[in-house]
Amino acid sequence: MPETQAGDQAVEQLNHLLHDSRTLQLATQGESSPEASYSPFVLSDRQLYIFVSQLASHTVNLMRSPAVGVMLIEDEAVSRNLFARNRVSLQCQASEVDRNTPEYDTVMELYRERHGPTVELLSTLPDFILFRLTPGQGRLVLGFGKAFSILMPGFQLQPVTADTLQR
Repeated sequence: MPETQAGDQAVEQLNHLLHDSRTLQLATQGESSPEASYSPFVLSDRQLYIFVSQLASHTVNLMRSPAVGVMLIEDEAVSRNLFARNRVSLQCQASEVDRNTPEYDTVMELYRERHGPTVELLSTLPDFILFRLTPGQGRLVLGFGKAFSILMPGFQLQPVTADTLQR
């Protein structure tokens, strides 16, 4: 397969994961060990946003340590091989979005459109916080031997080869 065609397919798969996934997996640093969790999210202007409760350990972790790993992964039911599911992992920095800003209003409207009426209820609860997750770098894996570094800003893809791993 020509390299440009492979690159076009990689961009298509990246866009599919970013735009069609409705939840993401989070890796946060707990007080004494890493913790895994998940959250519904929206993507806006190359940023990921999560709306989470302060009662959740991942929220406490993000407030204490804003470095967060994020993964979007292909559904098991459609994967051709469970050992090589399409996935994107991103290393992000979390920052709280103030409720009194236009950004908050814009993102919450996207949240309502994407995730339905539950968001309306959650937005009335005082313990829910909107976080912006700003990707710094990442990796797209499209099966065995097909990996791409994700360069920011802009989610540019660079094939991962034995040569690029040794640099």
